[in-house]
Amino acid sequence: MELSKKSRDFLDDLAVYLMSSGKSEDEVKEVVEELKDHLEEAERAGKGVDEVVGQSPKDYMQHLGSEMTFDVKGFVKIVAMIIPNVFAYIIIANFIQGEMTFSTVQLIGFPLIAVLFLLAASQAFRHMSVRSKESKFKNGATYITLAALPMTLFLGLMILDIFVETPTIVFGPTGQLVLFGLAVVTLLTVSVWTKTWINLIIPILLFGPQYAFAQTSLPLEQQLIFSMLILFVGMGVFLFVWWKKNQQGQA
Repeated sequence: MELSKKSRDFLDDLAVYLMSSGKSEDEVKEVVEELKDHLEEAERAGKGVDEVVGQSPKDYMQHLGSEMTFDVKGFVKIVAMIIPNVFAYIIIANFIQGEMTFSTVQLIGFPLIAVLFLLAASQAFRHMSVRSKESKFKNGATYITLAALPMTLFLGLMILDIFVETPTIVFGPTGQLVLFGLAVVTLLTVSVWTKTWINLIIPILLFGPQYAFAQTSLPLEQQLIFSMLILFVGMGVFLFVWWKKNQQGQA
């Protein structure tokens, strides 16, 4: 017997809530699978989610979240993955521009922004998972805020870097090649670890067109326009294919 949409949504929201609360992925999967079995039995008996959990879904999620321990090891692993990944993107961008210079403000600010964004995203997804499905405007505003947050923080960091003089590290041609190689290895490692191609597809779509158009005689404005167009179209195609695969997997 297939679960009702309400039960499936509840299990999805529960998994998101627990994962964004820093709980162990293995424990979350175990809890969700156990609860899924209970829901299947309950629905065969004509009962719903509220009757199985004994309270509102929101209260149950919060109660269960408070009972489970925070996965410190898992959190450290995620942070250890994100910070090198952020530097990999920045290094590749600088390599294409032909210079590799980092100030102290940047070396401290880049990982700090990555951690702040991780914490903000966790809080946002946790709140959205217990929010009413009718709150489409609030959810949309949350997604927009999350998308704008890293760009705003990076812009603020760049402005701070202009006005605050700090020691800088400048890499020559050999150092740039070494850093570029390490950046590519980092992206590959993270992709293998997360078992997804998105970590390779984004930099290819982001930096590939920039590098290709930089070799042409096109004006800079046209290069930027065409690069952004390829990025958005490419991401649109990727997300559509990813959505179709998910739909087939749920069928």
